[in-house]
Amino acid sequence: MSKFEKLNVDIRKEHGTSAARRTRLQNKVPAIVYHSGIEATPLSVDKISLNKALRTGQMIFEVNVEDKNQFVLVKEIQYHPVTDEIIHVDFQKVKEDEKISLEVAVRSSGEAQGVKLGGLLVQMLNSVTIKCKPAEIPEYLEIDVTDMEMNTNLFVKDITLPTDVEMLTAEDIAVVSVQEPKQEKEEEVAEDTESSETDESSDADEKPAEDRATEESSEEAKDDAGDEG
Repeated sequence: MSKFEKLNVDIRKEHGTSAARRTRLQNKVPAIVYHSGIEATPLSVDKISLNKALRTGQMIFEVNVEDKNQFVLVKEIQYHPVTDEIIHVDFQKVKEDEKISLEVAVRSSGEAQGVKLGGLLVQMLNSVTIKCKPAEIPEYLEIDVTDMEMNTNLFVKDITLPTDVEMLTAEDIAVVSVQEPKQEKEEEVAEDTESSETDESSDADEKPAEDRATEESSEEAKDDAGDEG
């Protein structure tokens, strides 16, 4: 990422809930920008500019605060619980030559061998934490699933990392797996159940036949005894 989207911001003179509400009525979003060891600066961001910038998928933006161009990282976005509109943003000031840690999305690439055989690809981890310079932040990371067989997993250590990007998430965490379809497993269980019921039914049918044979033998013995008498 060599070019950063610019955000239109102003320093907020007023603080508090009422001031934030007035800011939103002006079609702006309350925000703050902070840096370790420096007091946070309250800002207001043009809502249209902010939404446009976020749609680019970038996480680092250029802002002008007190006539100074700065680069900021989006650390937290607060949304309205009903309208889902952005109501507040936290920015962290960063330097172009300073490595920062942040979360990026993970996407699978290729078609797994196990999926070609009817398996399901399940993604268990959607993002990881990395560390790198702002200009080197990838939009997302890829994990190649092409060679995955049925009932196998790939882990964080299998994610392809760009040059100079450091992985902070534990490497033994599973990211994706190829699993057998649940329907087939259910059918197997059903077949096993039916097979057991059939065996039990056969045993039940055989036992009465044996009992009948025993009864017939006893009656024949009685008849023979009666004839001899």
